[in-house]
Amino acid sequence: MEEENKPLLENATFNFSQEGNCVDGGDEFLEIRCESSLGIDRDEGCFFILKTEQWAVESVEDLQVLFDRIKKVISK
Repeated sequence: MEEENKPLLENATFNFSQEGNCVDGGDEFLEIRCESSLGIDRDEGCFFILKTEQWAVESVEDLQVLFDRIKKVISK
């Protein structure tokens, strides 16, 4: 397929879940949307929008793992 005819990735949504924390219990869900004004492929990246009612982390690295996973999926 020619480069100009390839489909372009415009945006992406990732949904994560985890067991609830020890204080509040119940499963937790996190939605991370990747958005870009011109589309992910055209801008060669995106900014992130996080949506959750509750998501517990023990460290910044916990979030970095999620963002690294997303970047791996959306990279060309």
